[in-house]
Amino acid sequence: MGKAFKVFRTFVAALIIFCIAAPVGLTASAASLPSEFWRVNDAYVSAKENGDDDGIIRYGEQSIELLTSYTETNQIREILASRYYDVADAYDRRNDFVTAAYYYEKYIPYGEYMGWTDGVIIAKSKVSQYTPVVKNYTETNVPQVYYGAKNEPEMGVLYGEVVEYTRENESMVLVYVNYGDDLPVWAGAIFDTARQRGIAVEIALNILDEGLAVGDIPNHSDYIERVTEQLNQYADVPIYLRIGAEMNIWDDLADPNEYIEAFRFISSYVKANTQHVAVVWSVSHASSWNIDMEDYYPGDEYVDWVGISAYLIRHFQGQEQPIDKRYNDTFFCSGDGADPVMVVKETIEKFGDRKPIMLSECGSAHRTISPTLDTDNTEWAERNLRRMYTYVPMVYPQVKLMAYFNMYYPGETNVYTLYDNPVMENSFLELTQQRHFIQNRYASRSEITYKEIIDGMTVAQDMLPIYTYPHIFGDDEPEVYYYLDGEFAGASATLPYLQYIDFSDASLGAHSIETRVVSNGARVASQTITVNVVEDVTVIVDGSEIETDSVPLLINDRTMVPLRSI
Repeated sequence: MGKAFKVFRTFVAALIIFCIAAPVGLTASAASLPSEFWRVNDAYVSAKENGDDDGIIRYGEQSIELLTSYTETNQIREILASRYYDVADAYDRRNDFVTAAYYYEKYIPYGEYMGWTDGVIIAKSKVSQYTPVVKNYTETNVPQVYYGAKNEPEMGVLYGEVVEYTRENESMVLVYVNYGDDLPVWAGAIFDTARQRGIAVEIALNILDEGLAVGDIPNHSDYIERVTEQLNQYADVPIYLRIGAEMNIWDDLADPNEYIEAFRFISSYVKANTQHVAVVWSVSHASSWNIDMEDYYPGDEYVDWVGISAYLIRHFQGQEQPIDKRYNDTFFCSGDGADPVMVVKETIEKFGDRKPIMLSECGSAHRTISPTLDTDNTEWAERNLRRMYTYVPMVYPQVKLMAYFNMYYPGETNVYTLYDNPVMENSFLELTQQRHFIQNRYASRSEITYKEIIDGMTVAQDMLPIYTYPHIFGDDEPEVYYYLDGEFAGASATLPYLQYIDFSDASLGAHSIETRVVSNGARVASQTITVNVVEDVTVIVDGSEIETDSVPLLINDRTMVPLRSI
């Protein structure tokens, strides 16, 4: 049994108590404060006492403008810290997320100076979530990220589900085994089927007693020796061994040094005695409060892949989140913060520069069951499932495997199952037929992957498929409008906002592509990039067209083909 059902249940709602209010006991004798500050301060204090957000914003901004014109003292820094945070909170309560992000970002260095750790954590999560993002992508058939790790596809995403619900077209399967248990008899049938079908197997080796057990693991080598011997009976099956996952949210947290020692012990033995088993270190996408996932990282030499348990939930801890606890959604990436790209962002930014990434477990919760809620979230869950299975591989080509947790354990808060929800089931079947997924068998690559369209990029004098990833907090499906050289070129209201930009009749040289994102009838974000249009040159070798990531160029009657393609 996997630990996926524990995700978010184990998060303890943090009681955030930190000093962000204006310093108590300020008097006119404080020589470091300008005399004109006091009138504004009195109005600000009154607004705070009365819960007047307009007044907090008006007089808070006046205080900030006034104090930032003076040389900073410790007292001024303390006041600015409280003003920036309070003004940001007021804009937050008004759902003006962009302006709130601006003031939270201003607050961060002052909060760090004051040692207000919780406030800084919250502010950083809100800046990340509230800041709009617009990125454009196009298709390519050339790998974008490849590390040559064990069992790493050159390009594309292996996909599948827990073994109980695997399908014939999937290219991997997820199996759970508790540490200390030999592989059960039924596991042999799974490996036999995997061998016949040519698919990969992820083994989730869970440590049930968590931090209470890891310290003793290096004292017992017989278990991992037996398991390794069993795995070597299937040396032709690509296996991913995920060891002690989600340690950053364990109920019984492990001592980082004990966890690392245990992981290294298992990994070293497996690596020395197998050729087909990739070792996976896997975390929950968001750590418990004040836990740093990196503290548990055993080191690059012991890890082949980094995994993420990535779950999308509508209601944090099964509760409606009031505005004053919106930090739960921004920090733990739930509710309006459940953008799948944001969910995996921290882990990929920390490890995706050197390791392939897998969503070792993932799901989108279509139902919430708790003492206070019993809600059907199917529409929300299906939309976010589409975002996960489309945008995560698009934005992060480091992601090479996605395993869906198509299971439910009675008594749990979030229901991710596909088998009992036709909307989710049909959407999953449709999404996994996208050309960036590796179909039917473990293979080296998919049909396509994606590359970001960046400023100055060279494109062919042809039709350019363009996709847009927008991140707009509070709106998970805004509208997108495209403009070519200032002229309307198309629009879409459905992710991933595919539009073909026609350069076939465009002049050679520089052209601008503007992408506008509209939410609730208002433009909330935009991006303008310049691309360089060149003649579409085709290179044929032995009757086949060379696939290139960059357009071949004709320069002074010479055809210049990217070296990587050659």
